[in-house]
Amino acid sequence: MRVVIIGAGFGGMAAAIWLAEAGHEIELYEQAPRVRTSGNGVLLLPNGTGLLRELGVELDGLGARMDSVDGLFRDGSPALRVKLSKIADRHGAPVLVGSRGRVAERLAERLPEGALRLAMRCTGIEQTGDGPVTVSFADGTATTADLVIGADGQRSVVRTMLFGEDPAVYLGDATWHGITHLPGAFAEGHAVHSVFGDEGICVMHPVGGGDVYWAFELPFSDGDVLPPGAPGDTISLREPGSPVANLRARFGKWTAPGLPELLTAMRDEDVSVFPHIIHRELARWGEGRVTLVGDAAHVVPPRVGMGLSQALEDAWVLSRAVAGSGDLAGRLRAYERARIRRVRGMQKAARALGRKTVPMPPWLLRRVGRLLPATKFNEAQVRNSSNYLNNDLATVTG
Repeated sequence: MRVVIIGAGFGGMAAAIWLAEAGHEIELYEQAPRVRTSGNGVLLLPNGTGLLRELGVELDGLGARMDSVDGLFRDGSPALRVKLSKIADRHGAPVLVGSRGRVAERLAERLPEGALRLAMRCTGIEQTGDGPVTVSFADGTATTADLVIGADGQRSVVRTMLFGEDPAVYLGDATWHGITHLPGAFAEGHAVHSVFGDEGICVMHPVGGGDVYWAFELPFSDGDVLPPGAPGDTISLREPGSPVANLRARFGKWTAPGLPELLTAMRDEDVSVFPHIIHRELARWGEGRVTLVGDAAHVVPPRVGMGLSQALEDAWVLSRAVAGSGDLAGRLRAYERARIRRVRGMQKAARALGRKTVPMPPWLLRRVGRLLPATKFNEAQVRNSSNYLNNDLATVTG
């Protein structure tokens, strides 16, 4: 079968690898002139690391192992702890935080030879009857396929062609994030620090080699280019031109371990912004012999921490569905139903978390930390969103 994949992100590359291994002819189109290997940190939960192993990707050197998430208040006092090591042991795969570029490079190395076509922007998809699907490109060329997969991210052209203009909506927050070299004990450790306060949220992840991936979550309005600089969030309080100056003004009184040193070491060129957006939940992700994977189907804010793992889940289930019996369109709808059931809870959690930058006042967070079995709760979230960890393929491989 001839498969055309639009978008060489994580989901697109994973689908290309698995479908090529199954003997299909793969054409993977990417509108950028190269596979994106820049970017910041990514979290790999046990389903993500397990699926990378299934893809033949070597985990050594991919990122730093994370054994816990330590929830802290701005002064460093403890709020709650999630024991990631227990979750990893239960599923036989580690939790890693690494650089986006390193993951992309290793996936690209596994692509079938000659499959990747760069600087090719999709402009049209047409399918009629039982004939092949025609895919058109901006340079005037076209190709045909038995199966088309839209893996082209949160502003997916394929999604728009299937369902019309359906832009993701802003949730009112953004993540201002980056990777900074930070010598010292924290950068060499195996704990994520999630720090909470009235001013916002800061999350710090060691990623190996003395580098720390950090993220500050703050209010955001469409068009903002700088983070709010101080309590009040008015334009007059912003430091013009300097994201780091704004972050220092806002979080400069926080004393949680590693945070003062991070604010000192950060540079403006380290900082990028990721507005929190979410897609409308769809009843299906495709039509006929066209379907979606990854952010094209279900973009959620980075606070959920599942974007990469969920893209790999999509590609894994899709590749198994394609190998099943029955007509192809029916198998694609079975894939979509299997995954929609799993990601729906993740989307609902993202919407709930997106309502406020600080999800609850400190006294309540402290009480929740005492009463809620945080590790079990988080493990359940990971497991419930995963077909892979549950070996949940019964509905797609019949």
